[in-house]
Amino acid sequence: MLSARVLIVEDEPEWRDIVGELLDDEGHTYNAAGSYESALALLDQTFFNVVFLDMMLQEFDLPVRDGTGWRLLDYLVEQCPRTQVIVLSGRATAGEAARLVRDYPIAAFIDKGELDVSAQIVAAVEQVLQAPSLRIQTFGQFNVWRDGQLIDPWEREQSKTIVKLLLIRRASGGRAVAPDELIEWLWPETDPESGRKRLLPLLSNARHTLEPDIEPRDSNFILRSSTGYYFDLIGDVDWDVRDFRQHLATARAHRESGDLEVAVSAYEAARELYVDDFLAEDRYAPWAIPQRQALQREYRDGLADLAELYARLDRYADAIQAGEAALAVDPLLEHAYRQLMRYHYCAGDKGQALKVYRNCEKLFGELFGEGPTPQTKHLFEAISNNAGVTC
Repeated sequence: MLSARVLIVEDEPEWRDIVGELLDDEGHTYNAAGSYESALALLDQTFFNVVFLDMMLQEFDLPVRDGTGWRLLDYLVEQCPRTQVIVLSGRATAGEAARLVRDYPIAAFIDKGELDVSAQIVAAVEQVLQAPSLRIQTFGQFNVWRDGQLIDPWEREQSKTIVKLLLIRRASGGRAVAPDELIEWLWPETDPESGRKRLLPLLSNARHTLEPDIEPRDSNFILRSSTGYYFDLIGDVDWDVRDFRQHLATARAHRESGDLEVAVSAYEAARELYVDDFLAEDRYAPWAIPQRQALQREYRDGLADLAELYARLDRYADAIQAGEAALAVDPLLEHAYRQLMRYHYCAGDKGQALKVYRNCEKLFGELFGEGPTPQTKHLFEAISNNAGVTC
């Protein structure tokens, strides 16, 4: 089951504890508010998937319909349409409960007096979190699979571009993309007002493409924040870029701790995901280039690290192959030439080690008018003289 961000709006500490403990047991995160005002403050700070709402908040002398709980419900419906509301009440009459279910898009109404109230709370959260699984490929050709089925074709190509733009922002470490920024990328010659009129239908189309069976405003993936639109990665989303970076992080951690074989496996897992450059089909799109270059550097450095690990394990053929792959990504990575020189020499192929140096010398001379650095030249001399090379 997905993990939810939950707000408990409840003035009774006992019930806050009951709901909170149930959410903890199910792996959800939550905040609690005991009043209308404190709930508004929390809602203004962050997005919540679910709100548990007590309809009476320290208002024992008022009818339920006149309490601040009902006022907060009106606010949630108008201002937080993406948030699912579960009403948890001990005072609502049968008529009031019927009206809530009939007139408001609440996910569930739970009576505190029911014997199975705990089970109802858990089941209600599970029900509102149902969403399709997505698998997103951004290395090479852009593809999205919904519940295992490839989404193809997209109804509108620019809807796909919006998803790419939102994912680029997440890949760069950011979160939301402002509407004006999306408009600038999509229609650079359009004035902001016209752009907004074109943007909203595209967003709705992108949401509906990812989740055809829901209203666009109920999207589990393309959400709106105070600063713009963002792609939510908290749910059942498998994204190759995120997995790639997680493998690299795992590899580095095990390399530092000395678990070389585990580190190699993690580097190879990252390498397997990098089937081609990031959003290769958008090779010349200016909005894709910076993040593509950043991921190329991460991939290049990962290959260089992998090569060194293979060498430490005396697997020189694998080390050479990984080093050559790093140079294919960045032919100007000088320390990769030194790696290859040493690996070939340690594998017993001095001639090939010297050839690697000559290739480096030729390339750098043609491009920069000067040869490699003294460090690379020193290694060349050591190999030439069969002296001072550590394997």
